[in-house]
Amino acid sequence: MAQDERPTTAELTDWLEGRLTAEAAAALTHQVENDPALQERVAWLREFLQTSQTTILADPPAGVHERPNAAFAAYAQSKRSPGWLETLVATLTADNWQRPALAGVRNVTLRREPRQLVYTSDLADVALNAQMQAGSGLVDLSGQIFPLDDSDPADFLVQLLQDGLEIRLTSCDTLGKFSLTALLAGTYHLLLSSDQAKIEIGPVALE
Repeated sequence: MAQDERPTTAELTDWLEGRLTAEAAAALTHQVENDPALQERVAWLREFLQTSQTTILADPPAGVHERPNAAFAAYAQSKRSPGWLETLVATLTADNWQRPALAGVRNVTLRREPRQLVYTSDLADVALNAQMQAGSGLVDLSGQIFPLDDSDPADFLVQLLQDGLEIRLTSCDTLGKFSLTALLAGTYHLLLSSDQAKIEIGPVALE
């Protein structure tokens, strides 16, 4: 990475989790120490990685979502991006299940830890965290979008697709965070849409 280039989310994740060489880690440390914007990004990413290891989302009582979901569906329909917008396919740049340190670990043990994925596109970086609910066989998926320009992360809608069909729809908050809870294990695609473009992520195996 050139000195005048900002590190990607994947590079910052590798730095925080100690996967960089000593030389690369020292260079990135120096860069972060001299860039307040990078310090804010690192602070969030550190919190995201720590929280993802301990947070298990619980489902609310039955019926709680009915009225908000109906109101949101109407809002989301009015905010859907036009079909002609460019779709950008994000590239997977980090997957903690693929860490070299875990090579040889039994599959059943590996899948007890949350899965952390980082994707990159020309419009934004996206961090995902998938956590299996204890005893239910369902999966909770949370994430955050990091626009690479001055886009407002709250402008993004998140569609969860399976076999081309919309399974869930949600929005991002002012920090770009979103969550999709109690998902059946399976393979999905995510489509994050703003007024500028769409970002496609997947396939993502939730298991």
